[in-house]
Amino acid sequence: MFTLAARRLAWLISLLAFNTAAVSQSNVSDAVLTVGIDLLDAGHILHFLDIVDAFGHVSVRNPDNASQFLMSFSLAPALATSQSIVTYEIDNATSLQLTFNSSVTGAAVPSGFLERFIHSEIYKAFPTVQGVVHSHTTEILPFAGAGVPLTAQMHTAGSLGSLGTPIFDTNKLNTTILPENQPHDLLIRNTVLGDALARTFSADSQVVLMKGHGMAVRGFSVRDAVFRSFYTRQDATVQLQARLLGGHNTGLTAREAMDAENTTESDSLLGRAWQLWVAQVDNAGLYVNDLRMS
Repeated sequence: MFTLAARRLAWLISLLAFNTAAVSQSNVSDAVLTVGIDLLDAGHILHFLDIVDAFGHVSVRNPDNASQFLMSFSLAPALATSQSIVTYEIDNATSLQLTFNSSVTGAAVPSGFLERFIHSEIYKAFPTVQGVVHSHTTEILPFAGAGVPLTAQMHTAGSLGSLGTPIFDTNKLNTTILPENQPHDLLIRNTVLGDALARTFSADSQVVLMKGHGMAVRGFSVRDAVFRSFYTRQDATVQLQARLLGGHNTGLTAREAMDAENTTESDSLLGRAWQLWVAQVDNAGLYVNDLRMS
């Protein structure tokens, strides 16, 4: 009888052989392959770091076509492989094909995340954004619920800014955006709601808190968006503890937040964090990045 390790190895070998063939028939560029590898790692890392669970998602803009983005179809991020990555049009978040298996197109593409409009509308509103994360991270939820914005409390969370994260509240939307006869379940299920969320971002903060829901994070790369998501969670813990200790004017100054963001999100320091996180997910036994393996 095969051991669990032997069965897993056999499965990985067969998966690798299949996916290598699929990638080759898709004729993807080196740039798309590179961001595809990072996209899979991003979903796995976000799960490993407890930013997402079965729910939540991450995406990256197509480096070959700025009017498109790549994101898994509706699947827990921890379980994503190359064969779950879909190329979407930013306009209306329409699925085109499996990115690494171009034989699967149109209606044959599995259903996407209902809230993919979070991603499409952020990309549409901000041409410099290259990566987006949406999560329901527990530590940040009390702040939106209490109407208390997050501010940068630590140098690794400079992207939160010094003025306070905007808070998106679907209960305050005009009925032209969220009609009474539509579901009021807090989900961003169409372009109108996605546009309203994207317009909530401020120049000071790269994060929007979503009351009763979670957060949306934009980044200059998918690695940057993951970095910001993790340290937003860390920052929320620090801010709460500072308040419990009686501090009410805690946090970085505008200059400190800006300079800290520029330093900690530099390629070298971002790369150091990414290297660690990839090593951790590679040794966790759950995650499979078949693109990087190939």
